[in-house]
Order: sequence, then C-alpha cells, then structure tokens
Amino acid sequence: MVSFKEILINVDDQILKGLILKVKNESMKKEIFWHDLRPHLLELLKYDEDVFNKVLLLVLNKKYKR
Repeated sequence: MVSFKEILINVDDQILKGLILKVKNESMKKEIFWHDLRPHLLELLKYDEDVFNKVLLLVLNKKYKR
C-alpha cells in the first residue's frame, strides 16, 4: 500500500495534489463526516480514478502516516 506522501511525490498536477490534500485533511478529522468528505472524493474520482482508488484505500484503512 502506498502512502499519501508517495502519491503526492508521484503527481505533477497541482490541482490533483490539492484534491488529494482536501480528502486527506477531511478524513483526518477526529470524526469523519462522510457527507463532508463525499464531494471531495467525487471530484477526485472524476479527475483521476487511479489516484482516487489509492487515496480511498488509505482513508478507509486510516493510513495517514508511513
């Protein structure tokens, strides 16, 4: 499993990096409110499905550091 840091290093697109960081920041809150996270996930899915899958796996497994 890759980390957020590895994903961000391998992405050159600044918009995509911003979307990844939005999802990460929302999901790191003490209580995840999926209705707040959902719009960011949908935007990421539309932008890059491969990155979306990697990020979603990290969020679901709460793997924020490594």
